[in-house]
Amino acid sequence: MCNTCLSISQNTVSNSKGEEEKVTQLLDYFNNGQHQKAYQQAHVLLPTFKSTKSKANTNLLLAYYHNRYAATDSSIYYTHKALENKHNVNDSLGIRLTILSYELLALNNKNKGLYQESKNWHLKGAELSEKHNEKNLYYSHLHGLASTYITLGEIDEALKLFEKCVKFSDDKEIILGSYINLGAIYSSLSKYKIANNYLQKAKAICEKDEFRIKALVTILLIIGDNYLNTDKDKALSYFNEAKDISFKNRLYSLEIRALDKIGNILFNQQLDNESLLIFSNILVKAKELGNLDDEMNSYFMLEKISVRKRDYKNAYNYGKKYYQIKDSIDNSITEKEINRLEVKFKTLEKEKTIKSLQIENLNKSLNIKKKEADIERFKLQKKIIAKQNENQVLQLQNGVKKRKNEISLLKEKEAVKAIELDRERTIKYIVLIAFFILLVPIVGLLVIYYQKLQAQSLLNLKEKQINEQQVISLKKDQELKLIKASVRGQDLERKKIAQVMHDSVGGNLAAIKLQFSQLSNHPEKLKLIYSQLDDTYEQVRNLSHNLLPKKIRENDFVFLIKEYVKTVEEASQITINISIFDEVKINKLNKILQNELFSIFQELTTNTIKYAKAKTIDIQLDYLEDVLFFVYEDDGVGFDTSKTTLGIGLTNIKNRVENYKGVLHIDSKPNRGTNINIEIPLKA
Repeated sequence: MCNTCLSISQNTVSNSKGEEEKVTQLLDYFNNGQHQKAYQQAHVLLPTFKSTKSKANTNLLLAYYHNRYAATDSSIYYTHKALENKHNVNDSLGIRLTILSYELLALNNKNKGLYQESKNWHLKGAELSEKHNEKNLYYSHLHGLASTYITLGEIDEALKLFEKCVKFSDDKEIILGSYINLGAIYSSLSKYKIANNYLQKAKAICEKDEFRIKALVTILLIIGDNYLNTDKDKALSYFNEAKDISFKNRLYSLEIRALDKIGNILFNQQLDNESLLIFSNILVKAKELGNLDDEMNSYFMLEKISVRKRDYKNAYNYGKKYYQIKDSIDNSITEKEINRLEVKFKTLEKEKTIKSLQIENLNKSLNIKKKEADIERFKLQKKIIAKQNENQVLQLQNGVKKRKNEISLLKEKEAVKAIELDRERTIKYIVLIAFFILLVPIVGLLVIYYQKLQAQSLLNLKEKQINEQQVISLKKDQELKLIKASVRGQDLERKKIAQVMHDSVGGNLAAIKLQFSQLSNHPEKLKLIYSQLDDTYEQVRNLSHNLLPKKIRENDFVFLIKEYVKTVEEASQITINISIFDEVKINKLNKILQNELFSIFQELTTNTIKYAKAKTIDIQLDYLEDVLFFVYEDDGVGFDTSKTTLGIGLTNIKNRVENYKGVLHIDSKPNRGTNINIEIPLKA
């Protein structure tokens, strides 16, 4: 973040060419990793600058330097100095410097543990960014504010802000950080499926950038951990992927972490030979890296595996080596502490010797200067006494004048107060009389008005009841009209289909049957029969496409889903949160599959409205790696899947999914809502 902020603030330097070049040079040093050089030269140049903008930028650079090296109080000090020296708060560049300063103050206060103060600075920065249309800085503040909310335990607020960053920010780093944080939050809430969806999106971003390999491996390890309790095979696949990437990119420490997780799964599954091979491999790599902790852990696990295999000889050897390393680590820590104390003692002794010599030299020089200073001090004392006498005389004279002025002012104030009191009494009497005169008619008017209000309220109540009855009757009429229109439409569609089947498909089949009866006498008609079969197939195919609803044929699928969700929300007062990725690919899906998916959406939302008594529905539709993932979750009353048979609606959904070789998983318990997970492969 430091490099980005400093490159932005370069534009706020003074018009003075010399100062502009010096500040630009300081920023180049800092952004290119020469932090110490930038820090030293900034301290030298700062007192020489005359431009307030140059001073503000240099102070901001020093604030970022101290923030980088965790000198929190110094960073806060220089941030405030930068704010004092900024040129003009209404100037656009001055505004950017203010927003950056607020972000630094928020980060520093968070580092000090002052989370409420950090939250306050982030809110100020976000408000100022939004006001002046600084989009990148606005979402940077929102991301920092969300992290602070996590620390304060305000998880719901953090979720809202991270989701807003994902939806509207253009900064890849902010989006990636938001995905990872959302995954971590949902993992902590044991919502592993939603967590893994966000982590998969973070994984997709990391896979496109070779410089994010470490982040990619870390994400894979977290996803694997999420699957540990539900699907150990999936967990193993993610750990193996993390291991392979780490090995390929020479990230040996991360490779050891992945191997350790794999080894523990195999050990818990009592696959002793496989886990023995894994921990032996970790032992070799740990020795090469000189990592004593991993080496010690490997010996410990090898000892446990050998005991379970009843190989007590090797178990004894592994245990012996484990304790040798453990003792050597403890001894090395003790030895380092003794050496440190010894060096510290010798250093203190040398410092004492040097200080004693310095004091002796200082005493000698002071004795010489003391006599000269005594003479000068005596002369100064005389001058000071004379000056003090003059000051005392002047103070007495000023005191007399001051007292005279105060007495005259007091007399004037007393006279003014007496006049004011008389005037106030007169006004009070007049107001009291006027009040009593107006009170009687006002009370009468209020009584009349109250009676009128009661009559009006009864009239309004009657009108409301009449209007409600009219609305109910109109709704019923409208529903009847819609049902009749739907039935008429279905009849017309059936007649049309029957006519097409009779005229085209039926005629073709009759002709093909006739040709087959004459095939033995006219074998040359075989090609004609094939041609007629192709034509019949094409007619049946066109007929099936024409059977698709018009809204599916003529509209984008994502648009239809969002419109349907909006309609359900308005009609049912249920909040529906929907996330769709990748919208372009999903809009290009086969129209028949889109029609099936739309029917599934309708069936699930209808069931929730009828039976679930839910307040919120969360829907995710993702197209990732040639697989369509559909997650539907509500917070309703739920049901016991072991005791409840599938109804017609859920059975239809299951048949639709199985027609596409998909998988349907229903997870529900009483009073804990319902979670439905569908996966449909899109490539054979």
